[in-house]
Amino acid sequence: MYRREVKYQGRILAIIFSHNLKSKGVSFLTPNDYTLQLGLIEHPANTVVRDHVHNPEIKYKVDTTQEFLYLEKGRVKAKIFTDDFKLVEEVILEPGDFMLHVAGGHGFEVLKKCRLIEIKQGPYPGPEHVKKYREVK
Repeated sequence: MYRREVKYQGRILAIIFSHNLKSKGVSFLTPNDYTLQLGLIEHPANTVVRDHVHNPEIKYKVDTTQEFLYLEKGRVKAKIFTDDFKLVEEVILEPGDFMLHVAGGHGFEVLKKCRLIEIKQGPYPGPEHVKKYREVK
């Protein structure tokens, strides 16, 4: 498994990427319309990437939260849910694996002490506005 989409009724909820995924140069792994763009870059030694700035005139409209998670070390079970917490799939993440959470919900069970790196859009509206938790019965 190098790249796998987790879907529910045709809707992509998450994309799982294996640490074995390779790239020649720059490869973007997400569709152009995603609000979080994920690229994989591999260059040989002595490659020069031209100095650049990003166009400050371009304004972005972000109307959803997408979240990138990179498992640096450890072992984690990622649970992928629909918006109403229906479990769609469980995926084991190994060191170097990464996941783009696109829609729906997710949860994690730490199987081996881990270090996860998370990236998502800002600005951050505060903890009371960001997440909706499943009610515990």
